[in-house]
Amino acid sequence: MNKEASAQNVDRTPSGDSGAIAVDTKATVVESPDATSGISWARVYECPSPTAFRQRYDERPEERGWIAVDRTLAARLDSTPTFESKLHPEVGVLPLADATVFLLAATRTDPPGRIGHIHARSASRFAGQATVRMAGASLHAGEQVVEQVMDRLMEIHRVLAPEAALPRFEIAIPREGVGDSHALAAGIAGVLALFGCRCRASVAATGGYDVARGRFKPVPSATLGAKLAAASRWGLRRIMIVEGQAFDGIPDVLRASDREGTWSWRGIELRALPADPAALPIRVVEEIAESPRIDVLRQALGLYDRHVARTLATTLESVLDATAPFLPARLDAEVARRCRGISNATEGDDALEVPRDDEGTDSILALMAADIRSRKHLHAGRSEEAAAWFDIANRFRELDDLPDGVLGDHLLYEQAAHRAVIAIDQGVLEDDGTGVGPHAVLGRRLADLNDRWCTTNQSMQRIFLANTRARQRLYLGRLELDEASCEAALEDCLAHESRWESLLETYAGRRLRLGNTNLRRQENFWIEHLVTFAALQDPRGFDRLSWRPDRRPLEPLVQARTPWMQRDSVDVANHGGYDLLAFLQWRWLTDGTTPAVLALAADRLLELTDATGTGEPPHPLPAIAGWLLRLDVEGTLDRSGMHRLLIAAVDAHRVPAGGSSDPGAGSIQRLLAHRSARILDLEGVSNDGDGAWSDAVSTVVRPASLERYLLRVIEDSELLLARCPY
Repeated sequence: MNKEASAQNVDRTPSGDSGAIAVDTKATVVESPDATSGISWARVYECPSPTAFRQRYDERPEERGWIAVDRTLAARLDSTPTFESKLHPEVGVLPLADATVFLLAATRTDPPGRIGHIHARSASRFAGQATVRMAGASLHAGEQVVEQVMDRLMEIHRVLAPEAALPRFEIAIPREGVGDSHALAAGIAGVLALFGCRCRASVAATGGYDVARGRFKPVPSATLGAKLAAASRWGLRRIMIVEGQAFDGIPDVLRASDREGTWSWRGIELRALPADPAALPIRVVEEIAESPRIDVLRQALGLYDRHVARTLATTLESVLDATAPFLPARLDAEVARRCRGISNATEGDDALEVPRDDEGTDSILALMAADIRSRKHLHAGRSEEAAAWFDIANRFRELDDLPDGVLGDHLLYEQAAHRAVIAIDQGVLEDDGTGVGPHAVLGRRLADLNDRWCTTNQSMQRIFLANTRARQRLYLGRLELDEASCEAALEDCLAHESRWESLLETYAGRRLRLGNTNLRRQENFWIEHLVTFAALQDPRGFDRLSWRPDRRPLEPLVQARTPWMQRDSVDVANHGGYDLLAFLQWRWLTDGTTPAVLALAADRLLELTDATGTGEPPHPLPAIAGWLLRLDVEGTLDRSGMHRLLIAAVDAHRVPAGGSSDPGAGSIQRLLAHRSARILDLEGVSNDGDGAWSDAVSTVVRPASLERYLLRVIEDSELLLARCPY
């Protein structure tokens, strides 16, 4: 849409032309074909503002379509019509689709800029690609842009609605043009149509699409001034833009003080949407859809969970913001108080009850939002907050019917796995025997799936649950130095190996595009089992970084399958943290590696560390540093970089000064910091005269189960590395 006029507008459109406007005959008395079919959308949007409709009508009173256009757009813009209601009251509004979003064009006209629209309608049957009809002038390559945007959005949407069909689109603009700034509006209209929602009044959007990166992009600021001028003349009140939009050379743009990513320009709100299409559904449903249904909100929040909240790039703070609308605000205070060890309550005993009906809380939405927060806290190493939010989520269970399909599977099965992982991170590796503990519940859910004819999604959930039980058994085996428990863990890990390719790589990775679930990640977990068996050969020997296991007993395990680092070409310089860790562990188990590859791995670790910013380095970065030191048998690496990373991990959990707060006390990261300290001691790194690094790390943790776990892991320093989880 960033373009100049390249052709004259056709003043008249034959009645059969696809660009003509037809007034709904049920609402209009038709006396002449020209009254309903003589006005094209190109003629409508060539008008500089709605006030021009009166002039057009006065010139040709038989064209009563101008009255219909005026009333239609006044309703969609929530503005005052140009024509008074008593003039031809029989003329009604045009049947524009609910999912209609206004477009903005930068034209060199007087006055500058024009508007248009794009709308989407639900398709009645499946189509291989989006269909786009040009109802006004042609937008060259406009169809391809819509198809590219919708291809990505359908990948996202079909996670929870696999049978969804691509919507049908219409684009109406005043003049022929080129460009892709209709991409964001197409995405918004597409999401609205997929969810069956109506767009709120007076919403326009402008933003392009970067096909190579699969992300929306801001429009050039040089084109934005004319677009804003057109929006102002037509009475538009909200314009959606892409994050990072510049306003260079545009006066009077003011940043809103009460909302992040929002500006105003002469009474028009400019609101930024994320560049990642995966984040679009929840924002569209929350901010652009008019009165969305509860089931739509649930589906949008589920998509946000799968595609946005679970990615490493998404911050905890942004997840808290995104889920806030679905939870009573008082729950934040409750979690804060609980995790300071003060009380579970904020307002007496009532604080532990489910929110009252007058709060208007949907139990499924609240459950989902609390569960998302719980998982994000868990991945941030904040297991105490993770447990608190899971307990809140649990209060909302079974207050409403379980949703159908993929969302229901998640709430029934995957949440059980999540609760068991929280228990592991709180040091609960065995239940109390009452049958209601997290690992017992996990076992029952797994047995349920093993006993039934599963859908594809349920079969994937079965792998998730088996992996979680494997992790519990593996870490229990490490703690007890019990090979039998580790063998049971490996059996769980490999229980559905024949389905790994189809379920994890094809279904989860390619079809659902779940960034945290694929074959490579599963093989990384399998390698963790092999490392455990190696360490159990001589747990005290494993404490020496130069120690190597006996390959002979490990050979059947190593030869059982060919992992990704043996099948595929390996580009160490581009590995993520978990892949880099598994790559180094595999090399330690097998043939070792070369100094050149080690140097590449060390450089990659430092890049990943720099990308996380300052503060405590997240798991698995300190673990990677430890494995690099193990593999550097020839001493070719500059070990100081690894030492600095391990020191940063320790510094985050030092014994606090008297009276100081201790935010790390509720985190599994404190236990892992003891591993970093042990490696620093083994490396002989100086602690500036403050004694051993192991003595610098606090042993104060919450809850009591995590304290018992920590003390057991560190009770014998020579067994710490073998007993430590993760």
